[in-house]
Amino acid sequence: MKRRTVFRSRWLIWLLCLPLCMVSSCSEMGSKADSGKKDPITFTYFVNSPGDIVPEHSIVGDYIAEQTGVSVQYERVVGEIDQKLGVMIGSKNYPDLIYGGDRTFRLLEAGALIPLEDLIKEHAPHLFKLYEPYWERMKAADGHIYAIPLSAPTGKRSKWINAAFWVQKKVLKEAGYPVIRTFDQYVELLKDYYRMHPYYEGERTIPFEILTYDIRNFTLTTPMQFLAGGPNDSYAMIDPNSNQAHFYQLDENITKRYYDKLNDMYREGLIDREAFIMNYEQYLEKLSSGRVLGMFDQSWQIQEAGLALKERGKFEDLYAPLPLTFDEDIEEEYMDHTIMNYGFGFSISVNCKDPVRAIEMADFMTRDEIQTLRFWGFKDENYSVTAQGRFYRTSEQREWLKNKDNRVRLSGDILYFWPGSIGTMPDGNSYDPMQQSEEIEAEYSEIDRELLKAYGVQTYEDLFKPPNDKRKYFPAWSIELSDSAKEFDQKLKAINKRIPPQMVVADTKDEFHKYWEEYVSEVSNLDVEGWLNELETKIAERESKW
Repeated sequence: MKRRTVFRSRWLIWLLCLPLCMVSSCSEMGSKADSGKKDPITFTYFVNSPGDIVPEHSIVGDYIAEQTGVSVQYERVVGEIDQKLGVMIGSKNYPDLIYGGDRTFRLLEAGALIPLEDLIKEHAPHLFKLYEPYWERMKAADGHIYAIPLSAPTGKRSKWINAAFWVQKKVLKEAGYPVIRTFDQYVELLKDYYRMHPYYEGERTIPFEILTYDIRNFTLTTPMQFLAGGPNDSYAMIDPNSNQAHFYQLDENITKRYYDKLNDMYREGLIDREAFIMNYEQYLEKLSSGRVLGMFDQSWQIQEAGLALKERGKFEDLYAPLPLTFDEDIEEEYMDHTIMNYGFGFSISVNCKDPVRAIEMADFMTRDEIQTLRFWGFKDENYSVTAQGRFYRTSEQREWLKNKDNRVRLSGDILYFWPGSIGTMPDGNSYDPMQQSEEIEAEYSEIDRELLKAYGVQTYEDLFKPPNDKRKYFPAWSIELSDSAKEFDQKLKAINKRIPPQMVVADTKDEFHKYWEEYVSEVSNLDVEGWLNELETKIAERESKW
């Protein structure tokens, strides 16, 4: 293909002939970087996010390395994250840079991360300007900033579907696009389609899939908060008026009700028999095969499966999001605010060979022209611009990027893990191409247009209620708690890894109730009240200060 030849040629030119800048928007940036050019340096960066091995070179990555003198060797988590961190902490062999995700607290407890606030103020003016409105919120309990959230809300708020119950579009189409409001209606929809189509391309159809691998078992242990009308607050439902927290994990009308229904589904053959033994890669493989009808998950976790289906032209096998509740009179609250993940993000370890160069690199990555490069690519190669200044992609550019190898070749699929913006640029374009209205519209297939028209909306986001702006504290799961509260959280997660799957696969209702009683007994022995009291106190603090 001619386009691939062009990309290959330009990549070689960049590698051999840099720092000649081939993109007008990068010319000024290149001269700034070159004016104070330093000796080359290579940082190691561990990312707590599973995915493919990051290649040593990518088009954008190599360009950035030439402009800054900084190369980055990425390592993504493979296997159990706690085991990986245990080895890292035990040996004190830390990479230069770390994205700890929701395990950042372990690194903090081990003294593995350095404070960043002085480094930012002295050496990262672009980064400081971007994050200054959230400065106090980013501080840990000791007053220091150890992690920079990856996305700072900027400009117009983005609409983003995160958690949802998902269903293949072909299932809705065959049923005549019915209104599905409750989980029971959803299960009947899956069941009816499964009866008519027990096999897909020679393999058994899977009506409902569940992922419980590693830290990802939230797909089993948190959907019930949404069904009960709560937002994405993890193990507690927060009253937006009183800010009182309800620990719903022991609520028979919420958690037991959901597990009881899953047990019915499992015994009817509607849930994958391998659900509780497969890993994340196997999960994605099944979703991208086209034979999984539905699941609960968060959009970022199933994105690769969707891209794989698109690449093969399987548009009817792609998933539509549904904001389900237990009963029709329950108001749903699925949509997240544009939030920052306070407490984790980009961090610098105590072993970093040059913290100043590291924070300077993070600062470089937050410049608007570099964020455009990170997320859109190169002008006229990966995206185009109208006479009015609107970013868009031609059909050829979109087609090229649908290929996973091409996406990895362009940016390594890893540049997201640096500080940056989410929302709109000063000129009104979206930092994220997936939030650009022109690209949203262009990516809709005929079945998307038919589906949205049937439900009387223009976008899938329109199927959901907007976020509740009363929740200034949101999300509760990002609140830094004391060591005792963290211990409660870890013990609860250990119980949730073990007993809920047993409830789902129970052979009889008597066995199900036995496991439920065991679950209640074990969780009740934890300091639930102490955890709730601390959470409510911290929520009140956020509400008063934010």
